Amino acid sequence: MSGSNLINRIVVMAEDEVGVIAGITGVLAGEGINLETINTESSGGRGAIIITVDDYDHALYVLNQAGFKAVGDDALVVRLPDEPGALAAVADRLKQSGVNIQSMHILNRQGGQAMIALKTDNRDLARDAIGSDAIV
Repeated sequence: MSGSNLINRIVVMAEDEVGVIAGITGVLAGEGINLETINTESSGGRGAIIITVDDYDHALYVLNQAGFKAVGDDALVVRLPDEPGALAAVADRLKQSGVNIQSMHILNRQGGQAMIALKTDNRDLARDAIGSDAIV
């Protein structure tokens, strides 16, 4: 984590083909880097793999050295009640503030709370729209 409310993520863009995930996870394992979260999406023959790890700088370096197109990214970490409508309320507040949601994924659901990583086009406006009580 960087600061108290951001999570450092690595985004790997790759062809949608057999073995990509095995290659990424193999490189990380070979360097003793622990994978904390992973989210993958594929469209039009291309894939995006978003990961968090326990050694961000080293992981970014070794993935690029291994030939992967890996870039650093950061996202707000937001805590919400784990109930219907909670995410809709946050999305509406962001919409009303003119903030575009670029990506999000659930990090954890536990004890009636959900933690999400939220990437927007304007982090400061997003913080204001969401409110400090929800930002972790």
